[in-house]
Amino acid sequence: MALRYIEANPEERDVLRSLIVLALHGPPIVTPTTTPAHVTCRAALVSPDWRVLQTRGRAARDWRLPGGHVDAADQSLLGAALRHLATQAEVEANALIPFSVLPVDVTPHPVEAVPARDEPEHVHYEATFLLRVADRALGQPTSPGVAWRWVSVADLRGKLGDKLRSEAKA
Repeated sequence: MALRYIEANPEERDVLRSLIVLALHGPPIVTPTTTPAHVTCRAALVSPDWRVLQTRGRAARDWRLPGGHVDAADQSLLGAALRHLATQAEVEANALIPFSVLPVDVTPHPVEAVPARDEPEHVHYEATFLLRVADRALGQPTSPGVAWRWVSVADLRGKLGDKLRSEAKA
C-alpha cells in the first residue's frame, strides 16, 4: 500500500521513507505494538454536498475522523477504517462507496510514551480512506457519550483538508 501510495503522491516519498523501510525489514507495521512506528486507519466520510463526518467519544476532547488501530481480524487497511466507522459512528459499510482502495492521505503523527501501559514513544502513520455516503441522514447515536457532526470540507485544515478540497473540485 505504501509503495502504491507513493506512486500516486511522489512528493510525499521522504515523509514515508521510514514506514517503507520498516515494512520491508521490520516486524508487521499494522500491529499496534510495533515500534518505532505502525499504521492506523481512519475514514473521511463525505456527503454529496462535501461535508465530512466527525465523531467524539466519551473520553475524547476533540472532534476527529473515525479511526484507530488495525486489529488482527481486519482483512485490509480499508476494512479497518470501515470497522472504525461502524463502531464509532454506527455507519454500515454497505451504505458507502469508497473513492479508492488506496488512502487519500497518509500522515505520520508522533505519539508520546505512556509509561503506565509500558508504551514507548512511537509514530502512527495514519492512513485516511475517502468514502462517500448518499446523504447525511444517519439518525442519532445509540451509544451513550458518543456524538457526531458534519463539517464543511472547507473547515478542515492541513494536508488532508487540502486534498479533500481538491477532490471536491474534481
